[in-house]
Amino acid sequence: MSAIAVAKKDFRDAVRSRTLLVLTALFALFTVGGAYLASWAAEVFEGGAETTLDLIIALQTPAGYLVPIIALVVSYAAIAGERESGSLKFLLGLPHTRRDVVIGKILGRTGVVGVSIVVGFAFGLIGLFAFVGSVSLVDYLGFTLVTLLFGLVYVCIGVGLSSMTRSTTKAAIGAFGLIVFFWFAWSILVQLLLYAVEGQFFVEEFPDWYVTLLSLSPDAAYGSALGAVLGESGLTMSGMYGGDELPLAAGPWFGFVVLGVWALVPLAIGILRFDSIDL
Repeated sequence: MSAIAVAKKDFRDAVRSRTLLVLTALFALFTVGGAYLASWAAEVFEGGAETTLDLIIALQTPAGYLVPIIALVVSYAAIAGERESGSLKFLLGLPHTRRDVVIGKILGRTGVVGVSIVVGFAFGLIGLFAFVGSVSLVDYLGFTLVTLLFGLVYVCIGVGLSSMTRSTTKAAIGAFGLIVFFWFAWSILVQLLLYAVEGQFFVEEFPDWYVTLLSLSPDAAYGSALGAVLGESGLTMSGMYGGDELPLAAGPWFGFVVLGVWALVPLAIGILRFDSIDL
């Protein structure tokens, strides 16, 4: 229950600081604006409005950029900020363990990101009704739930990093360094490894290890999980690289496993590190 108390305090602080309001407005603008632009592009270039699934696919890529940024902005200073200000000693002076603090911070910051996504996507649903005329609630709900999971993963990463350092500057550098790594360096390094092994950047049939490595980033796992829920192979590694027998990691439902690992491993490392350091 101590973790719940920490989470409630964190959430109330976000409400008082208007962080929740700002994030909710941002997600609302993103979903409504994205639905309008996708529908407009469909009318101009294809002569007809897209389906709900087409619009969700159009929103998936920008969501893959927006959600990590928002989740890390909300979470990277969760613990490091309180260590810098000295308020963490006061917090631990209450009947909370260090583990309670870490878990409570994750729950509180996930609540902030989650409420923002749900309310913002609710406005997006209204936009879909306005621009498309008919909406598959099941598809849209699936998109929302997987995006919530994606946000939780990056909150865990952010809080995990925050619990490893006493400096918000270092936590911020680590958090956004990871974003750059996942978005750019990961695929570049895998491509260079392909060249080192195969002697060329483009091959007729990509080896299993190459597809596996590309499938293991949280962003690729987000696409795979969405593809599994929506039944849309174009969002998954298996859809991108084809083939009848791709490795297990490229399977749509395996995206949930990868997301789970990315959530739990930084959390576990952060808790272990936080338990062993002096404040």
